Amino acid sequence: MDQTAKLDFPFWENSKSFFEHFNQQTELILQLFTELCNAFPQTTLESFFANAKGCKVSKGNQLEGMPYQVLDIIRDFDLNHGFNIRLLNWWGYGLFIFITYGSDTAKSFQRIIPIHFEGYSLSKSSTPYEYKKAIIESETLDSKNLGMELRKSKHVQIWKKLPVYENPTDTLNALKEMIQSILDIHT
Repeated sequence: MDQTAKLDFPFWENSKSFFEHFNQQTELILQLFTELCNAFPQTTLESFFANAKGCKVSKGNQLEGMPYQVLDIIRDFDLNHGFNIRLLNWWGYGLFIFITYGSDTAKSFQRIIPIHFEGYSLSKSSTPYEYKKAIIESETLDSKNLGMELRKSKHVQIWKKLPVYENPTDTLNALKEMIQSILDIHT
């Protein structure tokens, strides 16, 4: 144990309101993700991707030392034929969307990805699950970068930081519209 570290009793005693507010905000995000999940039922998802496994909301406390909430839509993580839309609310960093394609799926949509995902970044990370690395090791998505990534990687992941509106309904509606448009271009 680090002998120079000290327990911060004043923080312990004075942090109740911080944690109450944090828990209230976390609950709002989980409600928002659950409503999004309910807006895209299994039958709808299967009409876009036959191997869709639905939606799943999850949360944790240690993503690079910070809490997070996740919504996965489609949930086909196969490195060749998979597809997943992940919304990640990462405390201290922001709200992100990560779209992960298996290599064959990405090749099928290679022409439309750069056209429909303007403003997205292309992750150069070797794994789709190390988000800080995916964000740092990325470049602007374009046809050339996508083609090079398809030749060398087992998956393709694109991502974007998303705006969050003070009114949760505005955020919910913007996310619903965005997810629907993502699904629509993959028909």
